Amino acid sequence: MRTFLRRYRRPLSIWTATAAVLLIVQHVASKVVREDPYRPWPLQPFEWYFGGWSQFDGPEYLRIATEGYSYTVGERSNIVWFPLYPNLVRLVDTVVSPVMASAILVALVAGACAAVVVWAWLAQQRVGADDGDRTRLLAWAAVFFYPYAWYLYGVVHSDALFLALVVGTFLLIERRHLVAAGLIGALATATRPTGMAVIPAAIVLSLERAGVLSVPEDATGIVARWQLPTHVDRSRLRAVTLAPLLAVLGLGTWMVYLGVKWGDPLAFQTNQRVYHPGNLPLLKRAFFVRWRDFEVPSYVLTITLQAILVLVVLCCIPAVIRRFGFGYGVYCAVLVAIPTFSTEDFMGTGRYLIAGFCVWALLGERLASKRWGWAPIVASGSLMAFMAMGFSRSWYLT
Repeated sequence: MRTFLRRYRRPLSIWTATAAVLLIVQHVASKVVREDPYRPWPLQPFEWYFGGWSQFDGPEYLRIATEGYSYTVGERSNIVWFPLYPNLVRLVDTVVSPVMASAILVALVAGACAAVVVWAWLAQQRVGADDGDRTRLLAWAAVFFYPYAWYLYGVVHSDALFLALVVGTFLLIERRHLVAAGLIGALATATRPTGMAVIPAAIVLSLERAGVLSVPEDATGIVARWQLPTHVDRSRLRAVTLAPLLAVLGLGTWMVYLGVKWGDPLAFQTNQRVYHPGNLPLLKRAFFVRWRDFEVPSYVLTITLQAILVLVVLCCIPAVIRRFGFGYGVYCAVLVAIPTFSTEDFMGTGRYLIAGFCVWALLGERLASKRWGWAPIVASGSLMAFMAMGFSRSWYLT
């Protein structure tokens, strides 16, 4: 235990301090500045102190944890929220109450685990290996002070759990624990729809690390520049190399449940159309209409920030491939494609891209070579704290 704490004391210390600050921020924003008079005594219910961390999807997760799933064709139903997080909350709720306390506890533990596995993944990629971890710390901070990363600090959502599982999957592949990687990947695909990005990425990364896929020695042009693994060596292929395909089990189990229970294995996707009824999302018509009308400036600004983050990820994919491998490029591409094909105005994309850890880590690593490298991270963290305050006050930010 001492060895573990010594190895991970820096990320855990920063994550813990940030979580404490944001828990205070959410209460101040949702209660202190809104209630006149503000009366914390006598003791109020748990929800009164921490209710700012359960907004929008949060009550839906709590309802699933306490009442289970329901589905009515053509109406908004809670099957659009994947099962792992609310079922973990239900499990913890057997010993910790109220249910909101269980939900926040699960999210906090998941966030702490994410802090550890991202730090370990950066070490595996030798980020900061030559400068006493300064670069690794900045790369880690770029992930955890990403503008929408307040979801990694106890919010009643599945994002912290998803990030921990995704990074854990890739870390296990890097360390050649392929069966374990497939099983952790299965948990990731049972956590969020964007978990589907893990399946092709994990297979490609496993094939890369096994030497089945590689960059030709005589590569030229875009193949050499992007380090595209176009050479296939079938002699290196082993059955265990395909073990990360086990990641499909999480999504597959959820689909089987939906098929048996309601006769539609894709009900989670079918019902999404009730929540997002717009046509031709690729054209992003609603995005431009929002800008034309500019009726709710805060909404327009946040979808614009999310659109910019999509462009950043897309522009960084070649650099991610060169630095970390083609599997990570596949992951980023699919991670961006899922919300791009399903939303008309980028709303929600900023939260989905929390999981784009390899892009943010890459940018943090690049910033480490600049004298002012910490400035963008501090600015991003400040924006994160501001938006966490707005989220606690029910601002529709993502």
